[in-house]
Formats: sequence, structure tokens, C-alpha cells
Amino acid sequence: MQTVDAAGLPIGDDHPPRIMGVLNVSDESPYDPSVFADPGRAAAYVDDLIAEGADIVDVGLESARYHEVAAAALDAGFDMVNDVCGFADPDMPRVCAARDAAVVKMASPPDLERPGALTTVEEVHAALERDLTEKTIVDPAFGGWSEAKTLDDDREIFRRLGEFRDLDRPLLVSINRKNFLGEIVDRETEGRLPASLAATALAVERGANVIRTHDVAETRDAALIGDALGDRRKRVPTEA
Repeated sequence: MQTVDAAGLPIGDDHPPRIMGVLNVSDESPYDPSVFADPGRAAAYVDDLIAEGADIVDVGLESARYHEVAAAALDAGFDMVNDVCGFADPDMPRVCAARDAAVVKMASPPDLERPGALTTVEEVHAALERDLTEKTIVDPAFGGWSEAKTLDDDREIFRRLGEFRDLDRPLLVSINRKNFLGEIVDRETEGRLPASLAATALAVERGANVIRTHDVAETRDAALIGDALGDRRKRVPTEA
């Protein structure tokens, strides 16, 4: 497993699972508790996330799918990019490489208007393996990114999570309070934290190196359990 250095933070199998907290400064986010329009409150929220154990803070910006936004953010002092369109903008990897920035590549078709619109493990794997850079972190894209994607699709991708380890890049998983977990336990968003924590431990055991979450302190503990008691360094063979 290749280690990716994100502004001095090593991410990979030889290091603890990293926790990515979430701050949104755009109302595009569906999770209201993480949305802050006031700069002062946003800064205070970042302090809270770090105090709870966040190693990385993902700042949600409007129209972040275009490379100009990423370039402006990196030039303004940001250290990492989370690309939900999976390099559909061909300039995105160039912009990140030029600034020596780590970049999360979410599985997406090569279409800026259809982020995450993939349904099968095979489609996700094929999308992720295209145009990987030395500092890419891969994200299989859980959640309702398209109408075609079902909760069964998310469950199958999660079950076969270990197969993405053959990409030889750190793996990011964003499953916090997702619908495919809520259906299993029959809970709405506000009641899905226990399910999210159980899934976090499983994800780390299956190879996740970064967990993106709105519930930082609790998720950190679950990730550490998955790391200490599981074997996330053992690759799951690809199914025929």
C-alpha cells in the first residue's frame, strides 16, 4: 500500500486510520449541523472538530467540482482536494500535482454533471483506477449520488470494500449516517450513529485508511477498534 503524504500527515497502512471531519460553507450540504455561513462560527467549528480528534477537515465549497476552485483553495492555504467528480475535469490532477497536494478521487464517470453516478463494484473500480497520481486517495462513493444507485448497490460495494486495495492507494470511506445503513436498522438520520460506528469498525478492518464523518469523536473510537482488533492490511481477493 502506497503511503500518501497530505501536508505532513502520512496516510496508509503503516499509520493509524485518519479521521476527516466535515465543515460546509455552502448550503449544498444535506446535513444542516455541519453548515456554517458565518466565518467566525465556521472557525470555531473547525476548532471543535480538531479537539474531537479530526486529523483532516473537509471544507465543502460551492462548485468544488471545477479545477479553478481547487486551485484557488490550494493557493489560499488549503492542503488537500476532495474531488467528487473523480478527475472528470482533466486539469484537476495537474492542478494538485503542481502544488504537491494530496487529492481524494471519488468514483465517478468522466462527466462533470454526473458525480458518483456508478452502481457496481466493477464500474467503481474501473473509474478509480483511471489517471491515478502518486498522491491520490480513492473513495468508492457511498450514498445517493444518482437515481440509478440503490441501497443494495451500496451494501454490495461495502461488502467487497477490500477489493479496492489492489489500486495500491489509501482508501477513504464516507458512510456516516448513510441511507443504506439506516434501512438495515430502520432508523432515520438522527438515530443512525450506532450503525455508523459499527460500519466504521468494519470498514477499517476491510482496509479503509480515512473515515469521513460528521461525528468525529465517536467515529475516531470506532476506527481505532477496527484497526486494533481487525486486520486491515490483508487484501480481500477480487471476485471472479
